[in-house]
Amino acid sequence: MTTYNGAIHLQEQLDSLTGQHFLPTELIVGDDGSTDGTIEILECFRREAPFPVVIHSNSIRLGYRANFMKIARLCTGDLISFCDQDDVWLPNNLDRVVGSFADPDVLLTFHNARVVDGQRHLISPLYAEPPSAFISPRLALPPWMSSYGFTQTFRADLLPAAALWGQMKDHYYPDEAMGHDLFFFLIASAVGKVCYIDDELTEYRLHGGNTVGTGKRTKPGMVERWRYRFEDRSETYGYLARVAPIDAELFSHLSKMEAFPKHLRQRSTEAAVAWRELGPIYSDRAQVCSARLIDRLVAFVHLCRKGGYSEASFWTFGSKAMIKDLVLGVVLAPLVRRLGRTSSRDDRSCRRGRCSQT
Repeated sequence: MTTYNGAIHLQEQLDSLTGQHFLPTELIVGDDGSTDGTIEILECFRREAPFPVVIHSNSIRLGYRANFMKIARLCTGDLISFCDQDDVWLPNNLDRVVGSFADPDVLLTFHNARVVDGQRHLISPLYAEPPSAFISPRLALPPWMSSYGFTQTFRADLLPAAALWGQMKDHYYPDEAMGHDLFFFLIASAVGKVCYIDDELTEYRLHGGNTVGTGKRTKPGMVERWRYRFEDRSETYGYLARVAPIDAELFSHLSKMEAFPKHLRQRSTEAAVAWRELGPIYSDRAQVCSARLIDRLVAFVHLCRKGGYSEASFWTFGSKAMIKDLVLGVVLAPLVRRLGRTSSRDDRSCRRGRCSQT
């Protein structure tokens, strides 16, 4: 758990931890310089808790990403769950999550949640529909997929990779360090299985002061779907083309890291190859959306020849994307760039092709 001036909601979250059917092995807390009553609440809880509680007070503010990464490396359990200070865990949270790790190849589990307001009134489920299968094999999920940290539990086997976190760039926010949740999801989905539990196991509180938040989660309507189709994604594709080689380098380093489990090092080699292949197809797709006509056409032909739209490829945009890129890219790119809204970097349409069926 990380904390920062969270006194108003913290006690409810702490009480929900002691109310778990399957109690935590420990609670490791990193406080980022709170000036309200957060530390006093934590110290009181530490004295009464039915499990060990360790509180680390940062001498300088780290920010939530670095704070979570620091605290994760201090955990001693076999399974590590991220815990936000202002949420509430349902009593069966850990019981359901721990059971999903019966398969030794599952490296990370994430679950659904209830989005609630400051008074814990229901707004919506976090996921209106399941974002993935119950069990996803390694390298079968879309390359840019992630999940919220407060829904995540992962094996401590992944912790040695945290030493490489500082070199990573976030997939969603340029020039920012990669989110702690995205980092472990990226690695877990590339070298092992990922499990999704559709039960709502946490109340995710939106109170107006969240560092990161989400609104009501619903399926997009017709208007929103059409607006999405006409977004100008040239900058997004260009950014992802630059990020993919950084991810490839991460897996290349992991394949040689002695502290990383041997079987995961071997799988990291394949992941590095996959991510190296991803960069060029995004570079071509950025050209399809932004270059002059002849270069748009050349980039489109490159994508077709390299299998960028083929369901048999390692990474694929799919056949529908081919028609879209031909019409809205090669033919109408100048019009889309002039009239369409700029992408919010949420286009994650590329997916694994031939492996998605295994």
